[in-house]
Amino acid sequence: MSKKFIQKNIKLSLELDRYLSGRPDLIAKIPNGAYLIITVKGDATFNKNSRSMVGEKSKKVVEAQKEGSRWTLQPVDA
Repeated sequence: MSKKFIQKNIKLSLELDRYLSGRPDLIAKIPNGAYLIITVKGDATFNKNSRSMVGEKSKKVVEAQKEGSRWTLQPVDA
């Protein structure tokens, strides 16, 4: 992974943490032991790199997608 990807992933992780801190209903959508993939609407390169980090044997995967200042969480078939 490139330094640019890593920096963007860290920034988005912090933003997602802040967003979820007051939304227990969204936190409940993330099963225990799940992998969380962070994606950004419209950024195909970042999204491809982010998705590639999940192993093929992963059973629980949730995608957190950022669009503007809003986040959506949804399960992903791994």
